[in-house]
Amino acid sequence: MNSTRVASTGWLVARRVGWFALSMLVASIVVFALLNLLPGDVAGVILGPNASQQSIDALREQLGLNQNIVPRYVEWLGAMLTGDLGSSALTGAPVNPVVADKFGVTLSLVLFGMLAAVLIALPLGILAALRRGRADGVLISGFSQLGMAIPAFVVGIALSVVVGAKLHWLPANGYVPISRSFGQWLSHLILPALTLGLVQSAVLVRYVRSAFIDVISQDYYRTARAIGWRRWPAIVRHGLRNASLQIVTVLGLQLSTLFVGAIVVESVFVLPGLGSYLVQMVGNRDLPVVQSIVMILVALVLVINLLVDLSYTLIDPRLRAGEDEVDD
Repeated sequence: MNSTRVASTGWLVARRVGWFALSMLVASIVVFALLNLLPGDVAGVILGPNASQQSIDALREQLGLNQNIVPRYVEWLGAMLTGDLGSSALTGAPVNPVVADKFGVTLSLVLFGMLAAVLIALPLGILAALRRGRADGVLISGFSQLGMAIPAFVVGIALSVVVGAKLHWLPANGYVPISRSFGQWLSHLILPALTLGLVQSAVLVRYVRSAFIDVISQDYYRTARAIGWRRWPAIVRHGLRNASLQIVTVLGLQLSTLFVGAIVVESVFVLPGLGSYLVQMVGNRDLPVVQSIVMILVALVLVINLLVDLSYTLIDPRLRAGEDEVDD
C-alpha cells in the first residue's frame, strides 16, 4: 500500500518535472526568436548613427549576428544550460556577476513584499469571512476592491512622498548593500516591499475571504464550535489546512507577478535590481543581456508554478488519489 503510494507520488513528480522541462524549452525558443526578430540593428545602435557600414558589418561579425538563427539559438541555449549568461554586447563584460548582484536586490524585495502581503491579507481575509455582511467586513472588502484598482507605481509614489520625503520616517529612495549596513539595507527595502505587499494583499484578501467562508460552512468547523472550541482557535486548528490549497495557489501566482511588479517598484524607488537593469538594457538594445534576464524571469515563473503544483500533493492527498484513478 505504502510502496504503491510512494511510486504513484514519484511518477506524479516525474511527470510534473517533465512538463516543466518541456515548458522551459518552448519558452527559450519563443524568447530567443522574438528578441532576435525585433526590428533594428543591434550593431548599428551600439556604434551610433554616424558609424560606417564597414564598422557595422565588422561588429555584426564579432557578435555572431551574421550566423543563421538556429545555430545561434543552439549556442545560446547550451551556454544557458551551463550557467553562462554570455557577455554584454556594449561592454563585453560577463553578464553573470552583474545579474547575480542585481538578482539579490530583486529577490529580497519580492520576498519581503510577499511577506508583507501575507501578514496583511491573512488576518483581514479571515476577519472579512467571519464578519461578512457587517460593517467591518464590508469595509475590508471595499479596501480590497480599491486596492486592486490602484497601480503599484501610484502606491509607491504616495509612500515615497508622504512617509519618506514629508515625514522622514524611512528613506524615500536609494539602496545600501547589506554588506555595508544591515540596518540601512533593511530601511531602504521597507517602503518598496510595503508597496508590493499592499497591492498584492488587495488581491489576496478576496481569496482568503472566499476560502474561509467555505471553511466555516463545513461540518468539521461547526462540530469544533459545538464541542466548545472558541472561534479563532477553531479557525487556526481546523481552517488553515483546509483553506491552504486555495491560498497556496494564489500565493504561487502572485509570487510570479511580484517579479514583474518589482520592475515598476524598482524604478520608483531607484533600486539597482534586475527589473531596472532590464529596462536599461532594453533601451540600450543590449540583446544578450536582455535575453538572459528575460529567460531568468521566465524560469522563475515556471519554477514557482512547478513548486505550487507539487505542493498540492502534500497539502491534499485526494489529488494523489485522483491521479491514481485517472491512470487506472
